Formats: sequence, structure tokens, C-alpha cells
Amino acid sequence: MIMNRKKTRCKRKVHEMKTGKVLLLVLILLIALVSPLSTSYAEDAPEGKEETRHSYEGMYLKYDKLRPHFNYYYELLIERHEPALKEEWTLIVQERETLIKKYREMKKEGKLKDADFHNLDEEWNQKHQDVQERFLQAVKERNDDSLKMLLSELIALQKEMNEYLQSVIKNES
Repeated sequence: MIMNRKKTRCKRKVHEMKTGKVLLLVLILLIALVSPLSTSYAEDAPEGKEETRHSYEGMYLKYDKLRPHFNYYYELLIERHEPALKEEWTLIVQERETLIKKYREMKKEGKLKDADFHNLDEEWNQKHQDVQERFLQAVKERNDDSLKMLLSELIALQKEMNEYLQSVIKNES
């Protein structure tokens, strides 16, 4: 009788282990089938010129939580590749933060519209897109020489952005 109980317990444990393994296998298969579906949506984002242009500036201007990440990333690259430009970069970022704050205040007062920010001239937009594409390529390739060259171009573009923001704010004041 004691042997029968032990056999019964053993059979239950074996059955529970098999059931657990089957459930684990089903779960793994389910994850394997679902995860490619979820990542494919993220990769299929539209890359139209209008979408790219507005999303970068809009995101950069509106989202306080992302802007420090971009600034820090660029700062680290400048420290590594062009340390002489760090002070200039810091001043540009400080000025931009002040301009964005003024822009938001004026927008809140109803003096500005979103369209005011997106009316950058086409030449600047083209330069920006070109620099960003070359910058991305240099980062992907880990090409230090290209990064070094592009950082000064990036700083020049950011200066132009600050000048543009200043002009929008002054014109509406």
C-alpha cells in the first residue's frame, strides 16, 4: 500500500512536470510567433520628407524629456572628437533652451502657432537632412574622421536654428 502511494505520487509529479513543460513550450512558441509581428510595425514607419522634417523639429522642441538625451549625446561626441568646440556647443544649447522657453510662453499667450516653427526655409531643411544622414552613416560606421568633420557642421546648423527661433520670437513680439 505504501508502494502504491509512492507510485501514485511519482506519476503525479511526472504528469505535472510534463504539463509544465508543455505549457512552457506553448508559451515560448507564442512569444516567438508574436514578437516578429510587433517589431515589424515599428520598422515600417513612413519616411516621407514632410514626416521626417516635422517629426525631428517638433519632437526636439516639444519633448523636454528627449532633448537632454540628444544634447548629452552630442556633447559626448564633441568631447571625444572636437573638445575645442565644447564651450561653443554649451553656449548654443543654453541659448536654445532660453529661446524654446520664450517660444512656449509666446505660444501660450496665443502670439505663435505651430506653423511658425515649421516655416524654416527649404535650404536649411535640406542642409539639416543632409547633415543628419551623413551623421547617421558616420555613427553606424564608427568613422571618427567623418564625425569630427560633421560636428562642426552640426554646430553651424544649430546656430542657424537659434537664429531662426530668435527671428520668429522677435517678429511676433
